[in-house]
Amino acid sequence: MSKLKFITAVFALTLSFVLPASAFTPDDEELSSAMQKSFGGLTSWEAEMTFPKYPGTSVHLWYARGKWRQEWQAGDTAVAVGIGGNVVGKCIADDFALSPLFVWMPPNPVQTWRAWGVDNATRTFGFCDDSPCFEIGAEPGDDTMPTIQLNNENYSPILIRYASGAGLISVKYSEYKTMGGFRVPQKVVVVGDDSFEANVRWIAVNRADGEELYARDALDTTPCATPPIPFDILRELFRYPSVQ
Repeated sequence: MSKLKFITAVFALTLSFVLPASAFTPDDEELSSAMQKSFGGLTSWEAEMTFPKYPGTSVHLWYARGKWRQEWQAGDTAVAVGIGGNVVGKCIADDFALSPLFVWMPPNPVQTWRAWGVDNATRTFGFCDDSPCFEIGAEPGDDTMPTIQLNNENYSPILIRYASGAGLISVKYSEYKTMGGFRVPQKVVVVGDDSFEANVRWIAVNRADGEELYARDALDTTPCATPPIPFDILRELFRYPSVQ
């Protein structure tokens, strides 16, 4: 190796150690492109959530481009429809619990995360739960700022943390599998003042687009009973992000 080539190689190696972590993480345009490639074709999904600590209660979920439908089942059935963090129709008199799956993959995720307070100017590459990841919005170890942690290969969300009316909320997604060409999580943990765990059974992707599923006028609003625990736990613990 010539002296010039040797000096160039040493210089490049040195740069790999001194460049900031943000140099190895995607900017907004690159991140939007990567999210579009990985999840842009996912327009709707259907799934069921169950609760390890509370057998006998489940919730059937449909989601399409921000609109959603829930059917809580525990003997009786309680139904609601909504969009984002807003419930537009329900059969119970009290507030209806929202699902942590509703913030997993929102429409236009990068723009939505920014609206939730995630600052893409702070970008690092590191490890999340011992797996390589990108962290956007907060430095490693900082648990006070809104942030998104993404798998560095397929851009699946590992953690979404944001401010809400109930304070800072973290939602962790894990045990991913591939369904219909998309990576989907089979476990969800909500962390706020307390923690809450749910398992997810995925039923279908891109087969929940029917407008009648989400239409308020098509919802049977005959008064029904409030679902049993853990409905009230989730209603108090999980809140939709505040928009900045």
